[in-house]
Amino acid sequence: MTGPTNHISITGINSGPMVFGGTSHGDISGGTVNAGPAADAQLLDLLEQLRAQVREHGLPKQEIIEDALDELTDAARAPGTAAPAVPVSRWEKVKTLLTGLSDFSGLVLKISEQVGKVWPG
Repeated sequence: MTGPTNHISITGINSGPMVFGGTSHGDISGGTVNAGPAADAQLLDLLEQLRAQVREHGLPKQEIIEDALDELTDAARAPGTAAPAVPVSRWEKVKTLLTGLSDFSGLVLKISEQVGKVWPG
């Protein structure tokens, strides 16, 4: 017989209710979801690609974009250390500044997906 195929890793302070071999009804709160190292690594790679493209294009407000990307990169390296709203707001700032620039649209979409996986909200 093979073991279960669904696994869960619980780390940190775990003072909430846990149900094993049954179901939980109602809201479960207080947890932090992290998509894991693969999503973090993908996000870091995509952010580096975007940073290179921004430098290459010499955009208006480039310094603001790069500062926000630096903060987002720092948060992606340690996703559990910042409140999710902080890196998400940095990404929203970058997206706003890149709105309407078609050269960045594909990369912006990919990064948005990864930000949603690392900091769901």
